[in-house]
Amino acid sequence: MSCPDCTPRLAPGAIEMMHVFQIGSARWEAALAGSPQARRLLLGGEDCRVSLEELGSGATILRVAGERFAIRIAGTDERRFIHIEGEVFEVALLDPLIVHAHKEASSTGLLARAPMPGCVVACPVVVGMAVRAGDSLVIIESMKLEVAIKAERAGIVRAVHFDVGRTFEKDSVLVTLAAANEDQA
Repeated sequence: MSCPDCTPRLAPGAIEMMHVFQIGSARWEAALAGSPQARRLLLGGEDCRVSLEELGSGATILRVAGERFAIRIAGTDERRFIHIEGEVFEVALLDPLIVHAHKEASSTGLLARAPMPGCVVACPVVVGMAVRAGDSLVIIESMKLEVAIKAERAGIVRAVHFDVGRTFEKDSVLVTLAAANEDQA
């Protein structure tokens, strides 16, 4: 099954994929299409040719709409650091299906997200447990402070994503709830 938000319609036969990038606090959605020899980038309504030419030792040439940029790339597949024109940008590649699913769940108060990076120190809930709005879902420690992450609404715990002792990044989903009828909570 494909997500219609993640698979934009481009030219027949083109490779299509929506990518979601986190650059600093901003998220960017971009479609990459075409063959490896002739890629096109669709970003914010603009459609331009792009290519990367690896020169070795981390040096790469990025061509965008005819402009040429010398860049250096370091990091992992999910999180990269890109040095371009004297600035360094941290770029994270996010799974677009998860991003779109979280958008929907976040708008309904069913995801408890980390307000800052930290470590789980206690988790008073288990999968299947009913919770009320205001109940503590997980206790985190960040910068030597303990913070209780509370349910925004009543629900049933669908998933606890981090065990006690595990670290996480800001905005990580810590607990997912399923909607519950008011009389269940």
